[in-house]
Amino acid sequence: MLVFVLQSCGGKQEKKSRALEILSKQTGIPVSIIKILESETGAKAVHLKRHQSITVYLTKPNATDQQTAEEALLLLPGVFAGVKSTTDYYDLLKRIQTKLKSSGYRVFFCNGREINDRDGIAIVKSEDEFTPLVYMQTNGINYDLDNAQLIKRLKLLSQRLDLKLLGADFDWCEFLIQKEPEDWNQLAEEIYGLCPDIVEQGTQTVSALAREMKETKRLYLWFD
Repeated sequence: MLVFVLQSCGGKQEKKSRALEILSKQTGIPVSIIKILESETGAKAVHLKRHQSITVYLTKPNATDQQTAEEALLLLPGVFAGVKSTTDYYDLLKRIQTKLKSSGYRVFFCNGREINDRDGIAIVKSEDEFTPLVYMQTNGINYDLDNAQLIKRLKLLSQRLDLKLLGADFDWCEFLIQKEPEDWNQLAEEIYGLCPDIVEQGTQTVSALAREMKETKRLYLWFD
């Protein structure tokens, strides 16, 4: 009986190892990093995915991506693990980032427009803070900001604020402000011009946005 149990456990472990190797090959994320994600989230890692959208490339009307059906499913070069809604995402991100010890990967919170089943943590291979936004197609299309234009604006902000990615998905993104601005109110006015929804459907006033950014040291954009 004991031999059967040991063989069964060994078989399950071998099956899990094979599954991790396949996921690693498909996504380009090393098995060691996938294991860290699973260990910290307590969830099984899966292939990161999203819906293709035909609305994000205002500057590339003839792009090949534009020909893809609106709800086509795209598998991205990354992994995803779901987390409970009560999870402290910022603490979890920090723990995973500390364990990775590699600048070649970006860890961020996402919700996958409901396609990744639930809120969770994603890891993609990236040398910068903005490539994950390309993968997630983050945009402000209702304010004539396609993915490329939004990233361009964020990169300009990062020159002054040294932004570090915390989360991103189709219609929102969040960054840690690592370098404080000289004037938080001026920054809030600029952010309001970039993303009116964050005030009009969020903080209600620009001054409240300035206070929130100063207290949290976070920049959050959400396009309704």
